[in-house]
Amino acid sequence: MIKPDACPILDFIIGLYKTFTIPVYQRNYSWSTEHCEKLFDDLLESHHTGKVHYFGNVVYYATSTDYATGYAELALIDGQQRITTIMLLLAAIRDVFHDESITETYLINNRGTEKNRVKLKQIESDRNVYESIINGNFEEKSDSNAGRNYKTFKKLIADSGISEADLLAAIRNLEIVALDLKLKENGDRAESPQVIFESINATGKKLSTADLIRNYLLMGIPDNEQERYYSDFWLKIELAVNNDRISDFINKYLVMKLGNGVYKDTEYKTFKKYLRKENLSEADTLRDLLKFSKYYSWIQKPELAKDFDSNASEMNNRVTTPERLRDLKELNTSSLAPLILFLLEKADNPSVSFNKDQLNNALFALESWAFRTRVAGFLTSGAFNTISSTSVLNILRRSTETNYDEQVIHILSNYRTQDIWPDDKDFTEAFKRYNFYKTYKNYVQRKLEYAVSTTNHKRHDWKPDSIEHIMPETLSPTWRKRLGENYADIHGEYLHTIGNLAPLNMHDQLINSNDTFENKQQQYKDADWFLTRQIKTDGGNCEDWGVEQIQHRADVLAKIACKIWRAPEKRTEAIEADVKKKEGGHGDISPDGRAHNTIFVYHCDSYETKNGFIVPPINAKMRIEIINDKPRFIVMAGSTIFPYEEADRKLPNQEAAIRKAGWNGEITLDKDVDVFTSPSGASNFVSGGASNGWAVWKTEDGETLDEVVAADAEASYEQGAND
Repeated sequence: MIKPDACPILDFIIGLYKTFTIPVYQRNYSWSTEHCEKLFDDLLESHHTGKVHYFGNVVYYATSTDYATGYAELALIDGQQRITTIMLLLAAIRDVFHDESITETYLINNRGTEKNRVKLKQIESDRNVYESIINGNFEEKSDSNAGRNYKTFKKLIADSGISEADLLAAIRNLEIVALDLKLKENGDRAESPQVIFESINATGKKLSTADLIRNYLLMGIPDNEQERYYSDFWLKIELAVNNDRISDFINKYLVMKLGNGVYKDTEYKTFKKYLRKENLSEADTLRDLLKFSKYYSWIQKPELAKDFDSNASEMNNRVTTPERLRDLKELNTSSLAPLILFLLEKADNPSVSFNKDQLNNALFALESWAFRTRVAGFLTSGAFNTISSTSVLNILRRSTETNYDEQVIHILSNYRTQDIWPDDKDFTEAFKRYNFYKTYKNYVQRKLEYAVSTTNHKRHDWKPDSIEHIMPETLSPTWRKRLGENYADIHGEYLHTIGNLAPLNMHDQLINSNDTFENKQQQYKDADWFLTRQIKTDGGNCEDWGVEQIQHRADVLAKIACKIWRAPEKRTEAIEADVKKKEGGHGDISPDGRAHNTIFVYHCDSYETKNGFIVPPINAKMRIEIINDKPRFIVMAGSTIFPYEEADRKLPNQEAAIRKAGWNGEITLDKDVDVFTSPSGASNFVSGGASNGWAVWKTEDGETLDEVVAADAEASYEQGAND
């Protein structure tokens, strides 16, 4: 059992027979100047009133003990930020009052080894500055958190006029509860440091997923090995991935390993379950994470993979792996990352007969599928994400063959529920109508130019500086006249489509983008971009610009596009009739799915009605429960809804049931309203009008209820296949 021991913090620090270490998995020192000023104000108050301040818990355990002398080195599991701050304050007191006894009493321990002479050993990133302060050779120009706080304390002491004795007495009024994770007789700790760490995290300042996983892995490694594993593995993972992306990396890593979706903020819990289920050691896991962090870094920064193709057999005849990864990144296909991690590792593994040319073919297929299906609108974003992150991956994970590129093409060409890879006919029609100015405008122009440019037999792989509308965004009277009486309809339908867009480099920029086509054409002829120089030809050798010319050019570019983004294979497997989606329907809500375990939100800003009534913001939350085998959509207490009575509005259907459920006419619900059997019923109640609940209820990340339910259905199928 942990035995709490309340004591003044100075009594905890003082002593010839102990020093403190901060484990490498702890956070950097992060107290701000504001925190230090608040602490100093508390000390001044304590000086005047004698009031004792509770300064929090300090949790520690002995990493080494010399039983002959009683000397121990104590690792701080919690409280290292406060202990560090007090040490900096004591150093500032020493230097303001020129009292070297403070050094011997609190800051160093001559009974420790030379390595541990400084009583509090910081993690590596904070160590040099901290020890320079303690040792009295700090450079005032140094810019670090510890250095800034040390200088802040010196100024506060000097400005306050308080004496050294009074200040030390005030510090003695800071009390802590010291919790020692003592050893049992068999050598095990009475409490697991990680369990303590998690309980601290549950009640205090939340740690990030990266913090929790780092701590979990390094705490499982012997104390004398932690620093080596931190520097040899975890630090390299952070450098490869970037610390702010580690949670996403862990998420994609777990999806790749498990073949199931891993929801945001559940990564740590899932990670622990995965290690336990697979009986993986912390050391082996760190090695594996380091390996895959390299591949993840390539996905985020494709240029880092520049040397990967060095031994590929067809390098002179194909796009490189970094270029493939760049194209996929530009398409915003982050949900493909688990599958790409899987493929990169296989291609980089000499024991697997999946070479880099096959990898290239697989990445090309994924890019073609992603672009075609998005342009044609074959899938919702939720269905696309599920298929790309788990469906294809699970089939490859179960496969005994290593021709993964051929399998990717076959799976996407023969998807079990529907055609999800548009053929040339569907793609062509969608490509000509798609709003490429809103989405993929730079990507699609770059890919088209690469395919058609032939300057000195070297293809251009540019990113356009700007995109020009041939028929301009603002129509002059001349343009309106030339387009005819239906100019508004023509402008709305064709303005942002591929036939009306032209790429330009900076020095190609037109003087007047609203100019007539005749004047523009003279400038197009001198453009760097082959696509732009060809506008007149691709428009049908035209002298003017309108619907016919835009359509003609769109036809030309669509034919090129069909060659750039490959089509699916001819389907050889029938669609499974028993899993076809209902026409216009939304699948069942599973008690085990994410929809059943997610809080959905509905938000609408304040607005003014026609009669001048100001409707306050709507901020509602909804959860789903399964009652008598049927879903119930519950608008939660605390939701701010449409003010029916104030606006003289009537409640939607089920008025009597809603009132019976406890709604009393208040804008903010003081209890759950649980009568709704459809999401639209719940959203109608919240919004005060007709709405599609499947579309307006969203997760915090913006996924609609419809997309989450579709993803749950797909995940359920994949789980059944795994079982």
